[in-house]
Amino acid sequence: MIKILLVDDDYLALEGLCQMLHWDDFNGELSGCATDGLDAVSMIEDNPPDVVVADIKMPRMNGIELSRYLYENHRGTRVILLSGHSEFEYAQKALQYRVTDYILKPVTRQKIKELETLLKKIDKELAAKKQIRRLTGSEVLKDRLLSLLRQGDEKAVYDFLYDGVLAEALLHDTAGTLGSTLLNHTFAYQNEIGKDKAALDELKKTCTDEYWLLSSSRERVSYIYTRCQELMTYAQSRKSEYEQPIVAHCIQVIQESFSDPGFNISQLADQANLSLPYLSTVFKQAMGQTISSYLSRQRLLCAQKLLQDISIPIKDVCARSGYEDPHYFARSFKKQTGMTPSEYRNLHSSRDFTPEYSDKEGNP
Repeated sequence: MIKILLVDDDYLALEGLCQMLHWDDFNGELSGCATDGLDAVSMIEDNPPDVVVADIKMPRMNGIELSRYLYENHRGTRVILLSGHSEFEYAQKALQYRVTDYILKPVTRQKIKELETLLKKIDKELAAKKQIRRLTGSEVLKDRLLSLLRQGDEKAVYDFLYDGVLAEALLHDTAGTLGSTLLNHTFAYQNEIGKDKAALDELKKTCTDEYWLLSSSRERVSYIYTRCQELMTYAQSRKSEYEQPIVAHCIQVIQESFSDPGFNISQLADQANLSLPYLSTVFKQAMGQTISSYLSRQRLLCAQKLLQDISIPIKDVCARSGYEDPHYFARSFKKQTGMTPSEYRNLHSSRDFTPEYSDKEGNP
């Protein structure tokens, strides 16, 4: 809802505006009516509106003076002035106070439609600004962009920037703050994939300077998309160079640590000095399965091998395979093999058996 304050020294004019406006059409709510600028100031201090619709000629404080007060004290409040033909040049003086627009009197039904059109536009702009503030501080937005960059899907990045809620917010991002936030997220990804810090700092400065030289929201969105394209191309060209050592390191650490019940994939990411989402993406692309699936597989294979030795109690098999909770071990083992640990032992302990991994969920 946008809160609207009506100001006019003509009481009948105020009543007419209240009755003739289709408030639901522009998501409006009447915050009050004032008969001159000073009354309006008192109301504004108690409950700042989103929009002030005010007559120019009023006693004590006129519309121009009220516009100046709002410009100096409440810049977020929009102003629409009502003026007669003889006051046209006078109304133009209010432009220095960022008056949104003016409606020529008398206020006929056609003029009401013009006013409603302006209010609809303001409602849309204010909603977009709220969305911009929300998105600018959103970790979900950052995670989504980084996820798309890791996938290297240019079409998905294009749709992300040019379609939907984000695209609408970016087009209204006249201050450039939301776009600047997205640009910073791309630098976070460049750091993630191991770009040289000195080179990255220089690139960040150059890109930031270029971004703020652009004058329109559309140009800035295009600039961000171009940077994303270049970054995905760069990441693809270096993929084999930096991914193979990462995956090899992960496999080595898992082989050395899977028997520790306290070991988890977050520790693996910390050791590799990489974010967990990025590490997971690199590992899955190289191995065809998630890190969690690979870790579970190693623990299961170990358990299968140990169960064939009947001298090892099942509770010890559980602990030595990296499972802390025996009940969880039993459930997990049966889910993946179709048998309990005891059933598996009875079936395979007397045979020359090489265990095979079977994942009922369909993971490789």
